[in-house]
Amino acid sequence: MNEPRILSAAFALALLAAGGAAANEVVSSEIADGTAEAPETTDAEERPDRVLDSPSELTPRLRAILNLPDTDVDAEAFGTGNHPYTTARASAVGEMTPVDKEPWRITGKLFMRFGTQNFVCTASVIDLNLLVTAAHCVHNFGQGQDGFADAITFQPARHESEEPYGTWTGRTWYIPRVYFDGSDVCSPQAPGVVCENDVAVVVMEPDEDGRNLADVVGRYAVTEFDEYGYAHFIGQRAGQITQLGYPSRNFDGDKLIRSDSVGLWDDPFNVVWGSAQTGGSSGGPEIMNFGTETSATGPSAKDEDPNVVVAVTSWGFTSGQVKVQGASRFSRNSTFTNDSNIRTLWRAACNDHADACDNSP
Repeated sequence: MNEPRILSAAFALALLAAGGAAANEVVSSEIADGTAEAPETTDAEERPDRVLDSPSELTPRLRAILNLPDTDVDAEAFGTGNHPYTTARASAVGEMTPVDKEPWRITGKLFMRFGTQNFVCTASVIDLNLLVTAAHCVHNFGQGQDGFADAITFQPARHESEEPYGTWTGRTWYIPRVYFDGSDVCSPQAPGVVCENDVAVVVMEPDEDGRNLADVVGRYAVTEFDEYGYAHFIGQRAGQITQLGYPSRNFDGDKLIRSDSVGLWDDPFNVVWGSAQTGGSSGGPEIMNFGTETSATGPSAKDEDPNVVVAVTSWGFTSGQVKVQGASRFSRNSTFTNDSNIRTLWRAACNDHADACDNSP
């Protein structure tokens, strides 16, 4: 693997002038030669290192909001997390698979190889040849240069054994330096798991015909503001989100799954929602205003932009009873004080790989 490269000093000045973050906040895998052996797309495991064992690992504030017990009891329809949700197989009218139409097909299954081990996550397209996913999908927290995945591939709208838009190859991936060196701010109850910056972007190669990924499947918008879509609701900052993912544990991992729930703010700069999804859903998008525009007219027809990603799935529980998941919010925080984590990563990737972007923030 090539030496991870920190952004240049010249680019640091450009970022600061634009209200961005300092250069040492982002690290790239810089695997740009395309020679790495591709991950296996069968018999891969979900990434195992972002799960909690007990509700006691959540912050006291969130346990109080959700009225969580410290130990598992029999699950109800909303789980012992007491956070209502719906989780069901994603579906849309399609000719090839149930999810081959926009906006479903913008999300897909991510395959990663770490040494001799193969893992799976979920990712989504946000620019011409750029994915957003979770940092833990492409790097082992705090392990520096040795923590990067060796190879990544992506299959948009995968459904069972069908790959309606083929397999796309990763070029390089970007993570926050605080994730690279293990200094990210994390919950004292869950160090290294519930953290501020479990976010990554992956630069993809065009396909063998020279086509760009977003030109084939489309792209999601990304939140422009720290508080986009969140309102004060029952005394909390909350927003309605749709989660998409390819969970493997207790699911078959080959069908896109959808969950809908109210997401609540929690420390450290996380959003937490109800969900029955499990490992393999990591890196999948939390979307506000998911779907296609309605046929309505007038002021109620469109309150906000459609299909805006505000986070990517980061953690959940090993228990099948605590049906709660969480994510690092796309926002400014303790590390990214001038601009948000996602915009800083996105801009860094586009600065280095202009051919991957036509909509850099």
